[in-house]
Amino acid sequence: MIYKIFRWKAFRLLGNLTFSILLLLSISAISIIGTIIEQDRGIDYYQLKYPVNTSVNFNFSWEIIKLYQLDKLYSSWAFITIIIIFALSLITCTFSTQLPSLKYARKWKLRKEIPEAQAVYSQKYNIYCTPSPVIYSLNYIRYYVFYQKKYIYSYQGLYGKLAPVFVHISLISLLAGSLGSLFMSFYIQEIIPSGEHFNLQNAVQAGPLSIIPTKITGKVNNFFIEYYSNGSIKQFYSDLTIHNHTNQKVKTNLISVNNPLKFEKLTIYQTDWQINGIRLSIGNSGPIQIPLFKIINKNNEHWGTTLNYAKNRQISILVTGPDQMIECYNINGQLIKKFNLKENITIDHIPIHIDNIITSTGLQIKQDPGLPVVYASFFLLMTSTFTSYLSYSQLWIIQNSSGIYISGRTNRAYVKFEEDVAYISKQISLRT
Repeated sequence: MIYKIFRWKAFRLLGNLTFSILLLLSISAISIIGTIIEQDRGIDYYQLKYPVNTSVNFNFSWEIIKLYQLDKLYSSWAFITIIIIFALSLITCTFSTQLPSLKYARKWKLRKEIPEAQAVYSQKYNIYCTPSPVIYSLNYIRYYVFYQKKYIYSYQGLYGKLAPVFVHISLISLLAGSLGSLFMSFYIQEIIPSGEHFNLQNAVQAGPLSIIPTKITGKVNNFFIEYYSNGSIKQFYSDLTIHNHTNQKVKTNLISVNNPLKFEKLTIYQTDWQINGIRLSIGNSGPIQIPLFKIINKNNEHWGTTLNYAKNRQISILVTGPDQMIECYNINGQLIKKFNLKENITIDHIPIHIDNIITSTGLQIKQDPGLPVVYASFFLLMTSTFTSYLSYSQLWIIQNSSGIYISGRTNRAYVKFEEDVAYISKQISLRT
């Protein structure tokens, strides 16, 4: 008995509008805090941006952020619990209020009398006429009509009553998709040299229920950059081959920024690139591979290295891109020569030939099963916006030997409703 009472009280609380609004405000407040405070950053970031200041009584420092886990709000169990309770509240309200209201709107509701104060039209006459013209006129302006003896009930715009149901379903879908993304999605960042194979590893974020496929491998067949006429980068591309060893499915595609590859449930994005090294030949020796180090100067990225080729003699090689001019400097930092890839040059009577610039492509591999559900929720929300403009109108008509009386109401489009009443009134006047 106590369990039934508790269950009934919990059911009533979940279906309460005030309780749902409080939950929605709580979610909004937490989301605002999560927008102001950057989420999922390293402790060094928070220590730098939110330092401890002992000169003030209350200091919003990184210690408070870490103590109350304000850097992980969206993945905290408190926030997830509020979302789940809010979803249950929407489900309860949908089944206890919205759907019964929609079902009730379809039923006929005959009135046996209409007070004069509620009548939108009345006409008295002594000759009783058939209701067929009235019913025909209502059908003509697309009203559903119920008739019993001398009582008529009609309604129009039942689809407008679907808008609240669509809003609830869209919000429930949005919450379900968000939780699915939180628990089942994963993001992988890979930096792969051109021509190398790779597995799905280096996950930077993975939900507790996510499963990273181990039977899928890939290969970077080629990487190249497209330039504008002024030498600036226009786009960079990666030619990829993805292989599922379970079903032997293979797909090869050229990806670029904003043009990802979709393979089964995976989406592979082009995110970044870098230069790892150069392969060159010095004199009569065979090709050797030398790593390059990134140099940032006035927001410009370069890659360079220093070669010692004789006693107290060295040169510095600077590369700005895989297809750009290569610059060579002496020990004093003076430019010796600019040359292209695979061009034969001679420095201090020593022939040097750079065979290849070794590049790597940056890939983001993502699987997010909740994303289609979130997109579907947005579609439902847009649908509810359109259906909410449909007005739900009702008309009651009572006819007896002394006259005819019309009463009605609508939730919007009052001008259209007045036009409908005027049309019915005119048809009645023409037939009496």
